[in-house]
Amino acid sequence: MGEGRNISRNSDRDERTSSEIPRQTTPRFRIGLSGCAGGLEAISSSGLLALAEKAEALGFDGLWLNEEHFQGSIVEVEGRRCHSPLILASAILARTRRLRVGFSVLLLALHHPVRLAEEIATLDVLSDGRVDFGISRGGNARYLEVYGIEPETVNERFQSTLQFLLGAWQDQKMPFGENGYSIEPKPIQKPHPPIFIGTYSDETAAWAAREGHALICHGITNMTNQRRLMRAFKDAGGDVQQVPFGRFVYVSETDASAREELWPTVLKLSARLKGIGLFNRRGIVSEDELDPEVFYREMVIAGGPESCARRIVELNEELGITYLNALSAFFGFLPLELLDRSLTLLSREVRPRVETALTARTAT
Repeated sequence: MGEGRNISRNSDRDERTSSEIPRQTTPRFRIGLSGCAGGLEAISSSGLLALAEKAEALGFDGLWLNEEHFQGSIVEVEGRRCHSPLILASAILARTRRLRVGFSVLLLALHHPVRLAEEIATLDVLSDGRVDFGISRGGNARYLEVYGIEPETVNERFQSTLQFLLGAWQDQKMPFGENGYSIEPKPIQKPHPPIFIGTYSDETAAWAAREGHALICHGITNMTNQRRLMRAFKDAGGDVQQVPFGRFVYVSETDASAREELWPTVLKLSARLKGIGLFNRRGIVSEDELDPEVFYREMVIAGGPESCARRIVELNEELGITYLNALSAFFGFLPLELLDRSLTLLSREVRPRVETALTARTAT
């Protein structure tokens, strides 16, 4: 019977005129900004919201906020300043009308399920459904120690919290002992805000696809590991066009000016990443790739508009990427004036080139 249905369907298709056959449409190309302050963390807290408004005016699709702790103080006079992602998300959503705000990612092990269900739903209601719910297990040893969480419980906490959230956001009561309570409010987006899973594990990437969640790939991960995760996600049935794909991105007028302007930032950032031993974490980046020259070449999309557009189109050709998630502030080491100009060029010069190239590919 299955073969018969296939033959009939193919025959019907062959008999249609060319005008009746649906044409392939170009997937919409999106650009998000990612970091402790949604890729805007090169400036003081008082200036973040104004720059978020500018990001919306420039046409960026989303800001993605990292959950980090113990980042930025009098001890570290340079680099990123990290704020409470939920409070910062509320402020950004209140100052914007179209821009989506996501989390890249919230660490589920550190959150009480009831409180988190209420707060994410509240953000979704107040923003008229502009929240993207990015999450991970949250296995950072320092965070677990401070929060008093046993490392061996992290996986179970992740699964149980996620299952609770999915139930709490439905029109039902949740059981608590002999009682049941409706967790309020309920989110605007149905059945719930989109869920994005952050991971360095093939197994978790495949699980996300099977569960119907999207993957979110952080830009600090090298391309070898990004390809591995994307392959695992796709092979398990995941839609790669929904993946916010992170890369460090800097745009200048020319390739030469980009290197000259960005190089001091690359030196500071690569030294910082080496200093925290990032290369010791499996599935992220190697020590060799934190050499400044290698980092600039392999971990960063940088150059004039034409070169940056070409690099992005190559990601689309290789991996099907249609959502670039730019680590635009370089962990807060990029000076504000350079960040501001790079965002303008990324929106006004790079994006149209990418969209034109993707449209041309679809038409051929």
